[in-house]
This record gives sequence, C-alpha cells and structure tokens, in this order.
Amino acid sequence: MKIVVFGAGGVGSFYGALLARAGHDVHFVARGAQLEAIRARGIRVASRLLGEIEVPSLAVSEHAAEAGDAQLVLVCVKAHHTAGILDDLSAVVGPETIVLPLQNGVESDELLAARFGRVRVPAAVVYVGATVDEPGLVCHVANGLILIGARPGFDAARLPVVRDALASTGLPVQISDDIQAERWRKLIWNASFNPVSALTRREPRHLLAVPETRALVVGVMREVIAVARAQGFPLLDSEIEGQVGWTEATPAVRTSMQVDRERGRTMETDALVGVVVRKGREHGVPTPLSEAVYALLKAIDHRDH
Repeated sequence: MKIVVFGAGGVGSFYGALLARAGHDVHFVARGAQLEAIRARGIRVASRLLGEIEVPSLAVSEHAAEAGDAQLVLVCVKAHHTAGILDDLSAVVGPETIVLPLQNGVESDELLAARFGRVRVPAAVVYVGATVDEPGLVCHVANGLILIGARPGFDAARLPVVRDALASTGLPVQISDDIQAERWRKLIWNASFNPVSALTRREPRHLLAVPETRALVVGVMREVIAVARAQGFPLLDSEIEGQVGWTEATPAVRTSMQVDRERGRTMETDALVGVVVRKGREHGVPTPLSEAVYALLKAIDHRDH
C-alpha cells in the first residue's frame, strides 16, 4: 500500500518505520532535525516490546506534494497543528484516499473531515507510548494497540483494509463499533495524567505516590467520565481503578505534554483539557478541577510562546 505518514514524531516515526519494514511504500513528511536524520540514516526504534529495529533508506520530504497520491494517509502531527497542514495534505489526497488521524483527543477527525469529506476520514485511538528521544531514534514503551472505527459518513466496510495494513506491523489493531466512546475512554487518562505531569514535571506514577496529586488526578478523571456520560458514552467509574492500577504498574514514562513542556513546545492543552471544559459547559456538567488545570496550562503556553 502507498502510505504517507504526515508528521514524524513518536507515533508517526514508530508506525511508519514498522510499515516500511513490512513492505509498504511509505513516504514521511517531516521537518527540521528529524527530516535530516531520516534522510541520512532512516529510523531506529528502541522498543521494550519489539527490541532494537533499524529501518534505513526511507523516503522523506518536507512537503507532502513530493509523495504523490496515497492510498492511506496517517496524520500524526499534534492536534493543534492540524489546521496548518491541510493545504499541503491536499496534494496527496485522491478520490479513494483514506485519511486516518493517529492523534490525541476526541475531535481530531473534525478538521480533516471538513476539508476532505467524511467519506475519507475514519477515527482511531492509539496506545503506543513512543517518543523521539533524539533525531532518528524512537523509544517505545507501551503495547502499540490501535483501535479504528467509522464515524458518521465513513463506510465501515473500508475499515478491514486499513486494519490489515496497520496490523502488518505485527502490532494489535482492532475495529471498534463505538470509536467515539473509546476516544473518551482514553481521554480519562490523557486529560488527567498528561496535564498534571506537565504542570509538575513529574512522571505519572510519581503523581500517584503523593496523596494530593493522586486526588487531583482521580478528580479530573471523574469529571471526564461525567462529561462523557452526559454525551451518551456509558463509561464506568471502574475505569478509574483500572487506569490508575495500570499506571502504577507501568515502568517510568513521561507523558507527551510533559515532554512538550520540557522542550518548550506548545502543549495539546485544548485537545486534551479544553475539550472537557467546553463539553462540560455545553451539557451542564461542572468541571472545576479541569478548569483550574486548563487555566494554568494556558498561562504556561502564553508565557513560553
């Protein structure tokens, strides 16, 4: 399959490298030091699950137009960068192209669907734990599960082709009948551990070791579940116990927002926290903890940028 990976951060580099290793025609769209590293040496993956993997001689460019039409486009930029890539992305989207966002948040498909049509844009949830530790080097610490599903307007009969392509990496890929509920399920973790770790510069399991930050994280989780339920997604309180337990048992890992703050990059504040506040207001659900966390993060981004 001809696959364009737009964005060569942790997620894009990890899956793109494995797809190229599996024999697909993969073209990366990257920039800066990562672009130069991939052009010179390809991508090296250091994975707790898969071991050390080197994939040299990869096709990469700064602009999508150099890739030509694609059958599948994986959008792997940060959520707040999506609007800025739409014009470039249009160069590789043909009549039958599927555009799949592998991004955080619960709204990542909306901008893409508005530009390219809902018939081309399914949705996904990614559990990967991949970061670029240095240009050309991706470190992977989680299981690499991808869930894909059809939102209104996308033909679910097209999902097996996408699943099979992604599964050629050797990692698990599943089709979900309710992908939006799955996205909110992931947001329970992302809207709590991600921002609090960014604010404190502490890893998730360290947050759980302090009673006060543990209570804050759990409180935000409860707000996310309440907002999800108000929208008709039947998430359970038991999700909290499961996600906290998983986090306590996981080896040391930095969240994506923590890494972004440490590196001076704009954080995914609106995609991961702002959406909880906005949807809470729309549905009359109080979210005081999320609102406080959101305000602090916005102040940091405003100061740093």
